[in-house]
Amino acid sequence: MNWLLQRRQYFIWIIVGITVLMAIGLSQLRISFSFESFYPKDDQEYQYHSMYRFHFSEDQNYMIYLAVKSPSDDIFDKEFLEKADELFSNLRNIEGVDSMISATSLQKVRRRGINVSSRPYLKFDSQEALEESRQLLGSDSTLIGSFISRDKKYVCGYAFIDPEIFDSPKRDGLVQEVEAKAAESGLQNVISGIPYIRTKYVETIGGELLLFLSMSILLITTVLVITYRNFWGVILPQIAVILALVWILGFMGATGQGIDLISSLLIPIMFVVGVSDVIHLTTKYLREFRLGKSREEAMLKTLKEIGFSIFLTSVTTAVGFASLVVSRIIPIKNFGLYAAAGVMFTYLITILILPYALMKIDPRKFMVKSSLENHPLWDRWMDALYHWTKKYPYRILAGTGVILAACFWLIFQIPTDSHLIEDIGKNDPIRKSMEFFEEQTYGLRPFELGIHVKGDSAQITDKAVLIQLDKIQNYLNSREEFGPFLSAATVVKEANYIYRNNRERYRAIPKKQEQIDDLLAFVEINANGSIMEKLMTEDGKMGRISSTMADIGTNALDTLYADLQTFVSTECDTSLFYYKATGHAYLTERNLVYVRWSLLGGLSIAFVVVGFIMGLLFRSGKMLLISMAPNVIPLILTGGVMGLFNITLTASTALVFVIAFGIAVDDTIHFLSRYRLERQKGLDVDAAILETLRGTGKAMILTSLILMGGFILLLASDFGGTYNTGLFTGLTIIFAMFADLLLLPILLRLSKA
Repeated sequence: MNWLLQRRQYFIWIIVGITVLMAIGLSQLRISFSFESFYPKDDQEYQYHSMYRFHFSEDQNYMIYLAVKSPSDDIFDKEFLEKADELFSNLRNIEGVDSMISATSLQKVRRRGINVSSRPYLKFDSQEALEESRQLLGSDSTLIGSFISRDKKYVCGYAFIDPEIFDSPKRDGLVQEVEAKAAESGLQNVISGIPYIRTKYVETIGGELLLFLSMSILLITTVLVITYRNFWGVILPQIAVILALVWILGFMGATGQGIDLISSLLIPIMFVVGVSDVIHLTTKYLREFRLGKSREEAMLKTLKEIGFSIFLTSVTTAVGFASLVVSRIIPIKNFGLYAAAGVMFTYLITILILPYALMKIDPRKFMVKSSLENHPLWDRWMDALYHWTKKYPYRILAGTGVILAACFWLIFQIPTDSHLIEDIGKNDPIRKSMEFFEEQTYGLRPFELGIHVKGDSAQITDKAVLIQLDKIQNYLNSREEFGPFLSAATVVKEANYIYRNNRERYRAIPKKQEQIDDLLAFVEINANGSIMEKLMTEDGKMGRISSTMADIGTNALDTLYADLQTFVSTECDTSLFYYKATGHAYLTERNLVYVRWSLLGGLSIAFVVVGFIMGLLFRSGKMLLISMAPNVIPLILTGGVMGLFNITLTASTALVFVIAFGIAVDDTIHFLSRYRLERQKGLDVDAAILETLRGTGKAMILTSLILMGGFILLLASDFGGTYNTGLFTGLTIIFAMFADLLLLPILLRLSKA
């Protein structure tokens, strides 16, 4: 390592040059607006959906929901309806809004000869018209649950935005304008819909980036002040970490990678990982200086004895993150790759800059009596820990075994039910607004089935096929509360109802194909054919069933789809058609399930790779098993806590295990590397354990506390997933620290390794 110190000035200039280049890339960093990237492109479900979307527009994905409340709690209020109608009209004129439908503009259609006429459901130009509308609503409940809330206190409108701006910054500007116009109206309102939710996601991500950065700096500053009570002891680690952040974020910007919900975790992770390396190096350097060595001698020995350990810990942490590359979800794969790169960037900056900087400063300035790093009780604490593990090894092992057995059982109690808005906190306004529409309307979750007819001459509009579609819709309605269905069967039934002068008994599929064909011609004359274009392909071989429903969770949906399959196979004529579930919501739910298991699969890869590295390092199967035990146990304990508190296994909570394993293994490497050095000096097992605890125990505790603190910062997040990632990763790191300090000495004594 002497060459590193001799050529340090060259390395400084290289660091400066790279930092300038990365700063340029940093200026190109953007927040990612695309949620499309979360779908694996090679997945058959995604490929089917791409074909489906080519033929049919999923309008529900582009709808902004707006409900406005009557001040008197009675919607049949002339002044209120006029204000609501004016608001809906203003929204219709916003650039980027393709169309707008609302309770105040919805028309009731009646037949007039071969044509149709219409009148508003809600007429409010006079008191008499209001009373007439009240009576009409009482006899025809079409609007309830769609355009009028179930409690009849709100009227609703739906703005359909241009799909071209759905995943662009223009969407956010449109949502902000909708909010502004709703506020200007003076009416109490609730806004939701997928475009609105995604805009709020982006706003939250941007705000949390600044929040996490400022809180990370505050936390690290506080810890370093307590630890060193020295200006340079506070500044140097932060300079190293900030440079690493500039590198990784600049690298992301230069390679076109935006910040999304997943990659926003990089900031606190890089902060705490970087400071961990700095503290290990600084603590060792100061210990050697206290033993009477010169600055250069102390640094040279530091680099020789723990430089390789820091390299190994960086590699194993990077491996933990890089294991995410097995995921087919692009943002998760990118997060793993960029996090791995960030860890190695941090290592390079720490190992190249910090030794030079520390040697320029008088080490005695760090040796402030009141500093935590210089506290005289450290050796006493480590000695006490040494004697305790030596005196009560079997009690500690037995206690650990009982806790692990309980946690094994609790792991199987972890719920796996997921929802589309899983990551949104229960008290978040986004969730509250979505819950409002689920309670007062049919809900926001789109539901889509692709229908394919069998036979060369068969068509979606054949009577036999339409009857099957109607069966499916009736069955689904009997299982869950769906919104109005949109399909060829629905259009034919509604056309028959209107054609037969709005008599309810005719809201059905006609008995003859000729009548169906006449009704379709009637629809084409009065709707210019645009309705059927949205419901079936031009050749009539493929159609759709579309609706909305509440976000009932993946478990309930799996049951619904399974029961639907049973119903279709037993009650429908499957020689006529087959169907396939699809849609954005369906893909998202499939992804939620896939992601959590792929993350756990990535964890298995990390186990194998890290185990291989440990095997090469120690060249002993016995040491390999010893090294892995303190890193498996914390994951089991964390899983047990999740089961105890009924925390759902989502993508974010599965991510905890991958992140925590990659970080937690660091202390094991530092401990065992120091232990191996002490054994190579000729010390017996007990003496080597004592010297290892004295030499690395302090740094292990300090870095674990900093790591935990860095992840605890994530508890400030408004996203439930980010909150859980912070909480459980912090817990796992503390569990790992105790496992290393308590179990490693016992296992080493028992194995006599």
